[in-house]
Amino acid sequence: MIHLQDPDTNTTTKTWYLLQIKTQQHDRAQENLANQGFEFYSPNHRIKKIQRGKLQVKTEPLFPGYVFIQLHEQSNWSSLRATRGVTKVVSFNGRPQPVDSMLIHALRQRFTSEQEPEALYKPGERVVIIDGCFKHIEAIVKAVTPDERIIVLLNILNSQQAVAMQATQLAKAS
Repeated sequence: MIHLQDPDTNTTTKTWYLLQIKTQQHDRAQENLANQGFEFYSPNHRIKKIQRGKLQVKTEPLFPGYVFIQLHEQSNWSSLRATRGVTKVVSFNGRPQPVDSMLIHALRQRFTSEQEPEALYKPGERVVIIDGCFKHIEAIVKAVTPDERIIVLLNILNSQQAVAMQATQLAKAS
């Protein structure tokens, strides 16, 4: 592990590491880390999803199953292993692997609460129509309009036709 020394105080600075979180326990792990006074960071991103037939904007972890944590070299690493919701510190060859602080800085700048949600469909993506008269037909996303309509290209009678669809009428093709 590389730790930088502060020349004025002769104490080690904190270094970022990565924790693996148990499945479906992201919130629990963060709550327990906060209760123990650890400094951690879990970047979130806003995405559009279809739930119960409606287009909704959700906030989800950018890296599900992982949380960045900042520790001193002399921190109590064993308490992390006993923290509910935490699986382990990500390590290589048995040693915790530091994460570059510039990466954390860049993530904090990029993923803010004011960011626009990620588009549900992107131009060029293959989709399947799941509702309406073109049900079960594959198409390619041409564009997304400001009012959330998806323009898809369908191959109809050996000719590509652009058709506007609701996001709820589409699913990503496998």
